[in-house]
Amino acid sequence: MKALKNVIDIVGIMTLIWGLMLVLLMLIDRFVVNIRLPLEGFLGSLVNNGVQLAIAGVMFLAWLYLWYSLTLYCRKRRLRLWSRSSQ
Repeated sequence: MKALKNVIDIVGIMTLIWGLMLVLLMLIDRFVVNIRLPLEGFLGSLVNNGVQLAIAGVMFLAWLYLWYSLTLYCRKRRLRLWSRSSQ
């Protein structure tokens, strides 16, 4: 039964994170790619692409931090439960 609880935690984390990743990719595709600054020429194109990259990068880092904090929380919770059960 304990092994099943561990598997459920891992499956839950992976399902949530993959679902959020798909939502994030759809947001980037629908909104970030369509951002256009009113700049012309090569420099304007470079600035537009840089802004899009920066916004998508911040969104990715937020997703990565959420994944890290979620796994850290589940790991601490699991270790707390294991330490209580051994006493």
